Amino acid sequence: METQLDKRFGFLVADVDRLCGNRFDVLAKSSLNLTRAQCRVLAYLSHYGEVNQARLAGLLEVAPISAGRLLDRMEEGGWIERRPNPDDRRERQVSMTAKAEKALDKARRVGDEITSEALAGFSRQESEQLIALLQRVRGNLSRIVDR
Repeated sequence: METQLDKRFGFLVADVDRLCGNRFDVLAKSSLNLTRAQCRVLAYLSHYGEVNQARLAGLLEVAPISAGRLLDRMEEGGWIERRPNPDDRRERQVSMTAKAEKALDKARRVGDEITSEALAGFSRQESEQLIALLQRVRGNLSRIVDR
C-alpha cells in the first residue's frame, strides 16, 4: 500500500480541493460580494433549478440548520428567494434572483481563472483528459455512494 501522501488519490483530491478553495477565496474577495459557500449555493441552484432547502443542505453537505442560516443571509442580501411548497407545507423551495444570476457569471470567471492557473502547462488534450477521468471517478463513486 502506498503511504506517501503525494501519491494517495484521496489526499490529492482533497488537497487540490483545499487549494482551489483557498484561491477562490482570495480572488473572490476582490470581485464578488459573496462567500465561497454562497457561490456554491448559486452554482447548485443554477445547475438543478429550484430545489427544496433540505436537498440543498444535502448537496452542500451541511446540517439543515446550517444551510438555513446561510440561506437566511443570502435571502437578506437579495441573492435567493424562498417560498413554501404548495404541495408540502413543511418544505421551502429555494430559487435564485436576477441579482444572483449576474453574480454567478462573475463567480464562474473566478473559477475559470483558477482552472487556468491550476492547469498551466497542460495541453488542451491533457486538460480534457483530466476532466474526463475525474468525471469517470465521480461516476464510479456515485454508483456506489448513491445506492
